[in-house]
Amino acid sequence: MSDIAIVGAGISGLHLALRLQQAGVTTTVYAERSTEDLAAGRPLSLPVRFGRTLDRERELGVSHWEGGDNDTLGVRLVARGAGIGFLGRLDAPASGVDLRLYLPTLTADYLERGGRVVVLRPDAAEIERISRDHDLVVVATGRAATTGLFPRDPERSPYTAPQRVLTAGLFHGIAPVDPGHIHFQVSEAGEIFSTRILTAEGPVHGMVVEGLPGGALEQLASYDHTEDPAGFEKTLLSLVAEYAPDLRERISDREFGIRRPGDVIQGGLTPVVRRSWAALDSGRIALALGDAWIVNDPLAGQGANLGSRIAFEIAELIVAGGPFDEAFAERAAERLWRIAEPVVAWSNLNVAPPVEHLGGIFVTATADQRVADAFVANFNHPADMWEAVKTPDATRAWLAGITEG
Repeated sequence: MSDIAIVGAGISGLHLALRLQQAGVTTTVYAERSTEDLAAGRPLSLPVRFGRTLDRERELGVSHWEGGDNDTLGVRLVARGAGIGFLGRLDAPASGVDLRLYLPTLTADYLERGGRVVVLRPDAAEIERISRDHDLVVVATGRAATTGLFPRDPERSPYTAPQRVLTAGLFHGIAPVDPGHIHFQVSEAGEIFSTRILTAEGPVHGMVVEGLPGGALEQLASYDHTEDPAGFEKTLLSLVAEYAPDLRERISDREFGIRRPGDVIQGGLTPVVRRSWAALDSGRIALALGDAWIVNDPLAGQGANLGSRIAFEIAELIVAGGPFDEAFAERAAERLWRIAEPVVAWSNLNVAPPVEHLGGIFVTATADQRVADAFVANFNHPADMWEAVKTPDATRAWLAGITEG
């Protein structure tokens, strides 16, 4: 029976561990920090898990937050300057749960079923050391980028710098919507979106500001929210009023504020695809998973969802059996890239300069609910999304199939 090391206890690492556990494969999860430290720390990210990821959670027996107010049922996209505004319905509910609640809960599930978790700093020396005790190492933490194990793949990575400057946080004082949906507002300065996020203390709203470098929204990323939270909140509200007025209408001046000190994320992510495996000095193979392999800008909401999908694929490859050698790694790389490539392409298109045919979808969706629903449903089917938007001809054919079918 195989013995697998999983370095990283994020969504992708835990989904892999739980899936292999179901198949009777021995695993050890090496986490960067304890669940207690994670729960008490700052937010990691604000992922929305779409329907197919929730299906996988049901398969894993970890669907703890389904139904009712926890469901996200659609996406409202607004670009006032272009006359665009529509609410499209997802084909299956999505969910936003604070990772400081989500990850400890799944870790507890894994441990209760006989799993093993070890706290470990994920540097190259430690990965090399633990590899000698396992048949295969799967590295599922973004900190692996600093180890040099998985160098950037320049052919698959068109960007060398962040395409958006990010500010995200959890806030009180944003009124809920019915039906629950993601509000996504586009402007010349970038994008602002918000959705309901369930935390350990109850529901709040997550807001993400994606500022174009050099634009007005960029300033938030350098504002010291810990030293001057009131000034940060005032500046944020002013920018939301100017660049996302529809969202500003739902915010209470009296109640608005950061959920708790430190509940803000600032910085920028460079979209990147790294080499998907490495041969270690121990003779073992290390596979990259999640942010160790691919980092997508969060604008398309695909990071956690892709990580979960790839985790299930890797589990299937492992259960099929070894040897876990370079030939295995090459077969895995080819299979996994076929799944990931359209997701990466769609995510990169979102942060590229606007393309006319994508704007045409938005204009048509504003006037035709069928198009609005089909477009939004494809957030749950990113490969289909890419097929619909990859060229002007593909978009014309996709729209014709909806409006003339």
